[in-house]
Amino acid sequence: LSVAFKYVYGMPGPPSAGVIGAVRGVFAALCFVPMIMRENRDAQERAKTDPENALAKSRDGSSGAFWRAAGELALWNLVAQGACNVALLFTDATRVSFLTQASIAFTPVLVSLSGDRVGAVTWAGCALAIAGVVLLGLDGGDVVAGAAASAGLNLGDVIALVGAASYSLYIFRIGAFAKKGLPGNLTQAWKTVILSLLYLGWAAADVFAYVANPASVAAPWAGWRNPVVWLILIFTAVVPGYLADVCQAKGQESVDASESQVLLAGEPLFAAVMGAVLLGESLGTYGYVGGAGLVAGAILAGLDEGGEEEEKA
Repeated sequence: LSVAFKYVYGMPGPPSAGVIGAVRGVFAALCFVPMIMRENRDAQERAKTDPENALAKSRDGSSGAFWRAAGELALWNLVAQGACNVALLFTDATRVSFLTQASIAFTPVLVSLSGDRVGAVTWAGCALAIAGVVLLGLDGGDVVAGAAASAGLNLGDVIALVGAASYSLYIFRIGAFAKKGLPGNLTQAWKTVILSLLYLGWAAADVFAYVANPASVAAPWAGWRNPVVWLILIFTAVVPGYLADVCQAKGQESVDASESQVLLAGEPLFAAVMGAVLLGESLGTYGYVGGAGLVAGAILAGLDEGGEEEEKA
């Protein structure tokens, strides 16, 4: 996703951070419309066949809990992805992708604070994955990335780390809501709809800022007629948006937040490959060693059954 957005930012008259999020968000929300309509039909049928149960659910607060969950996930997702959108304006896509995975360090802490046990192997997997992220971030294979790394954290890096913290909370809360029995896919569907509305508000603010001061503020999307940009944004809405949300929600019904976070840490490997193909970025020795660390950390987390065995006992 970060590579796709960076590629779009490099085109003539690119969209602003708010507009790129809004366009992608609307298309992602449209993908969920059939699911929402189907669920509404099913709910109406259930209400007809069992009206007492439907009335009881409306009174026990379960409906309110669902909407609060969808709204909260939309907020954490907005901060996480919005921070990445902005960070890409100040640093390269590979660094943003790597730094976003710093959330691996936050998730086990949140899980522990919630009272759940984090297995020793998961902690080891997290540590190994973090070491891999650091090595990948310091990789000097690409000239620009190497210069940025030697200069230390820049503004874009700091913004990406803020997004990483929010993404960790997002992962953690998805797992918490799944344990409460909330429907994962439907929650993700309405989360995406709410998120698209939040992004539309951000895009409207970008447009207002431009209209109020066109001399010093860049046009929100001067190159909107470019069909390639539309195709890229639609792709990011369907694959890293719709399909990823559905798969993640389903997966976290049986995998805890810490393991999910480490398993998702393989994303920079895909970003590195796509960055090399589309943006001309490359990996050096640190990059390959760091990538191996990420894969090893994901395998360790996947093998950890300590928390599950203790829970059964």
